[in-house]
Amino acid sequence: MRLLLLAYATIVILLGWWPWHILLLALIAAHAGTTLLAPSAQGASPMHAPHIDRLRDAALWGVARVAMQECADRRVRWIDLHDPVPCVQNAAKLAQEMLYPDAEDEILLTAAGRYAPRLSVAPRSRPAQLGEGPAALPRVQLDCSVPGPFRNLLWRPAPDLEPMGADEVEIEVRAAGLNFRDVMYAMGLLPDEAVEDGFCGPTLGMEVSGVVTRVGAAVVEVAVADAVIAFAPASFANRVRTRSLAVARKPADWSFAAAATVPTAFFTAYYALHELARLREGERVLIHGAAGGVGIAAIQLAKHLGAEIFATAGTPAKRDFVRLLGADHVFDSRSLAFADEVMRASGGGVDVILNSLAGDAIPRNLRLLRPFGRMLELGKRDFYENSHIGLRPLRNNINYFGIDADQLLSQRPDIARRVFIDLMALFAGGHLQPLPHRTFDAADIAIAFRHMQASRHIGKVVVTFAPDFAPLESPVAELPSMTRSDATYVVTGGLSGLGLSTAWWLVHRGARHLALLSRRGAAGTPGAERILEQFSAAGVSVAAPPCDVSDAIAVRDTFASLELLLPPVRGVVHAAMVIEDALLRDMDAGQLHRVLAPKILGALHLHEATRERELDFFILYSSATTLFGNPGQAAYVAANMALEALAAERRALGLPATCVGWGPIADVGYLSRNERVLEALVGRMGGAALKSEDALHALEPLLASSVGNFTLMDLDWATLSRSLPASQAPKFCRLARSVLGERSAHAESAQDLRRRLGALGGAELTAALTEIVRGEVAEILRMAPERIEAGTSLLDMGMDSLMAVELATSIESALDIQLSALALSGGPTIESVVDRVVRLLHPAEDAAPAGAADAGLAAQVLIVAAQHMGDLSEDIAAEFGTDIGSAASVPLSLTAGHRA
Repeated sequence: MRLLLLAYATIVILLGWWPWHILLLALIAAHAGTTLLAPSAQGASPMHAPHIDRLRDAALWGVARVAMQECADRRVRWIDLHDPVPCVQNAAKLAQEMLYPDAEDEILLTAAGRYAPRLSVAPRSRPAQLGEGPAALPRVQLDCSVPGPFRNLLWRPAPDLEPMGADEVEIEVRAAGLNFRDVMYAMGLLPDEAVEDGFCGPTLGMEVSGVVTRVGAAVVEVAVADAVIAFAPASFANRVRTRSLAVARKPADWSFAAAATVPTAFFTAYYALHELARLREGERVLIHGAAGGVGIAAIQLAKHLGAEIFATAGTPAKRDFVRLLGADHVFDSRSLAFADEVMRASGGGVDVILNSLAGDAIPRNLRLLRPFGRMLELGKRDFYENSHIGLRPLRNNINYFGIDADQLLSQRPDIARRVFIDLMALFAGGHLQPLPHRTFDAADIAIAFRHMQASRHIGKVVVTFAPDFAPLESPVAELPSMTRSDATYVVTGGLSGLGLSTAWWLVHRGARHLALLSRRGAAGTPGAERILEQFSAAGVSVAAPPCDVSDAIAVRDTFASLELLLPPVRGVVHAAMVIEDALLRDMDAGQLHRVLAPKILGALHLHEATRERELDFFILYSSATTLFGNPGQAAYVAANMALEALAAERRALGLPATCVGWGPIADVGYLSRNERVLEALVGRMGGAALKSEDALHALEPLLASSVGNFTLMDLDWATLSRSLPASQAPKFCRLARSVLGERSAHAESAQDLRRRLGALGGAELTAALTEIVRGEVAEILRMAPERIEAGTSLLDMGMDSLMAVELATSIESALDIQLSALALSGGPTIESVVDRVVRLLHPAEDAAPAGAADAGLAAQVLIVAAQHMGDLSEDIAAEFGTDIGSAASVPLSLTAGHRA
């Protein structure tokens, strides 16, 4: 059966065809568990992905995560195939997953590797102490251990350095250059092989300027207190250490920021044009991306060498700049028409090409080279994708060079040192000048990364460090102007619950204009008139029109009206939600739509309505249930996982986005109106419910930090794990480590009870189990045990789906068994539950695998969910076109990922 599934999956990959009923085919493997396969964005490249599909995939992932809990007696696995092409490699990956599965149940397969999520509690660091002198400053460096959104970038205490090497130099950093290598690495888009063999290795940052603080015994090139420029690993730090061969004195008339523009760009350009291409006077050179750092450096060098310069750049402004630099012919790098234009302008081609373009531009470049031409390849994508080019263009004595300056420093240090010395001599002679640059303070590091990612710069992006910069996980990319008095802030669901609390929180932060959107508006919301009077008394102008955020036209019209009535919108909080809990087998398309529409469609419509506006923040309210796949809440978990994916997509577009997953909140909203549900949730999670005021107070510093998606809750894993049937999954292992002793004691107690029950037989065992189950039911329903008849339907007694989940997990905890919550749906009685427990304790030799029918039914519901979400995504695509934007996109699982 597995082989049949594998064959089907392979054909699907080969055809590039990913219908959602692949989930149905996956059920062929039902005897060994349920495996769900999904593409991410249907295999488009990460830089141009159909993002609606990513949101749909995230929502389906949420349904699967809940299925893992509700169908714990059958194994459910989610495999997300991020890069469906090339086919052969992915067929091999799928074969490995299907034929030799390990313990992972959520898997992301990418070209860079295999990833699985890990959940852990965020550490708390002490704040930097005021008054600490420079000598006491701790060493810090930029951390991107969680690749993806730039808000994941954190300043953390740096690892202890090894003893000083004889040829090493320690530098107090004043400025560090930012390169696209750093951007790609921080986003998780560079494979390990792209960085692991270089001088700087798998770290962020590779070039600095600063002041020498220590030198090794054999160092003669520089001395303590010298101002220097250098290549250095992990150079986004307040202090770095590097080898003396990679260090040179900084010219006295250069600023530290200007000096940081030199190492990588000029070193690469000089090595490529002078050392490899041997560019000579009168030759023609084509420089792609000429407005970037390496491009500008190459233009300077080509002019010095007397070459005729052909150049490309991506925007009219950049092309004008390149002409001012002295390029003889300038073309558009974003159109493949550059090849024909260069051929015409050159009258027969060029001698040297310095290339940073990828894909179809490669063969067009090769056709431009004259005999004995030299192709200098700076790009890496085609190398690591093993792109096909063909050798025919090389027949005319063409040389093809793949260039990586970082690797040259590591593998050929003698050549690298000579190149560095010769390069600095050209600067000393006045032949070259540092690059134009834009500086960002180290505290705004995420903004710097986002600026470079969007290619908004000309020349170089440089990060500067104050002499006393030493945060211990200080906020980075601080949220600018959280509120201002001359702006409007939109809150959906703002007339009640946590939305209303959020509106008051914004007022206390200085907001004076609010738009509180709700489906019924102020006129149809009980108590709204008094709420508006209270805001007015506080000096706040409020608009509260009726607006169904799942209706795109309503959202567009509402924002158009707000523009006429209030100041510009500068912030959005999406707090609207609908909760309709149900187990998987009881869920239908109507419930799905009612829960998904306000969350997902509402968020998308808000995204579209504000995409061209300059927002200070865009906050989406999610739920802690998303982390665990809370049983009975598949639709709610699906909706919230889609919100987390949308937040990631917006950040990839360079737009503000924060998604916060709230734990139970006691004093406002749904749980404040449903005390029994609140008690059940708190009982399962073990921690205390949050108060809205405390929750929003805790939210405030996180919004100013580098965290993009986060969860706030009071968590007691020892208790929560007992209510999660699949709590032994690897993704929870870090949480579990802290309570191993308690869990072991609990398991021993459950085993003792099972041994006692094992000594009973027949009627005695049934009677004992009946009393145990009756006691659990009585506790959940708050009824006297003697009033509960064993043959009466638990649903008729008032047990809802969430209570059924609680009952299942309570029995599992007491007896150390895996009892699917689906066994408690459809009108169960204590007698039927006891019968099932007996069969789990004493399985018959020839019995069918326990839970097979339940797993099949759950998977059928997943099919319904997939089909419904597919229809929903088509509706969205019809409104917005094929996607919600075009930018780098990071899979959801990587936001808390673990390389498996």
